[in-house]
Amino acid sequence: MAFTIKIYDKDKYIYQLLKRRLSNFFPDAYIVNPYFDSLEDDDRFSDYTKVLYNPKAISDEDINLHAASPIRLTEDGGLIDCARFVPMLRNNSFATPFLSPVTGTVTAVLPFVYSNERDRFILDLEKELSGADFNVRLDFTSKIRALWRQSAGSNMTSLLEACKSKKFAPEDILKYCNMDDSGFLTPGSTTNNDDVYDMGLTRSVTLMHHATNLVHRNNKLINVLAVVEGFRSVDLPDLLSGCDMVTILLPARNAGEDIGAQDLITLLKKTLGQERVSVRYINEASLESSFDDILNQRRQVV
Repeated sequence: MAFTIKIYDKDKYIYQLLKRRLSNFFPDAYIVNPYFDSLEDDDRFSDYTKVLYNPKAISDEDINLHAASPIRLTEDGGLIDCARFVPMLRNNSFATPFLSPVTGTVTAVLPFVYSNERDRFILDLEKELSGADFNVRLDFTSKIRALWRQSAGSNMTSLLEACKSKKFAPEDILKYCNMDDSGFLTPGSTTNNDDVYDMGLTRSVTLMHHATNLVHRNNKLINVLAVVEGFRSVDLPDLLSGCDMVTILLPARNAGEDIGAQDLITLLKKTLGQERVSVRYINEASLESSFDDILNQRRQVV
């Protein structure tokens, strides 16, 4: 059922991230911002309209002129929490229950540890992702940091080159993958050491978008795990916008990496929503909440 989501926020960057994120939940919705988009006939094909607004951009009194039940975009702390307002965007008189059948998840790991520690952590994640039809691993890293290297055939470079085509379908990702020793389907490493970065951010964003569609719009249960390294902090929100969970992997609390990562953690929680960002430490055997619990929560949201 088609409907319109109007987002009243004067920050165009935040709006673009929200639009991409919400399109994963509501692929049939028309998502517009009155400050940036033309609204002529925007409701023509919609069954109803929902309004999200940033109180810093427009007052409560003004927003009431545009919607009967407007939804605040931010909480009191100024954070945008998609898990809070996504259920409110559904029309209760038409919508199916928010808790829907289990789907796969898109998980990104941002490691600041040695590659052997990173891959040991990912091996544990693979065990927690059991039961899926496929678990796919994509290494958005340099060649020397990728786990699996192939001498010939399809690899991460050929997948990145192929995904720019308009004929490329999300399911085509699987055609470029082979099973590695840990049970992941993966294209492996790139041909040259810096191909991921040399091809530009847009190519990686495109592939991540296809991976999100593969997981959330497929009749099979598929998980995608993306290992993300070497990107600029300001580029990460765009690259990770479709992820269900982003894990920042650090060596230890109060280590230099932990202290230095605080700005990055704050950035990702602000732009992606704090419910999607977690911090894990290699040297800690027990954690406050298990990754499996987090995945089960995120799988309810499709």
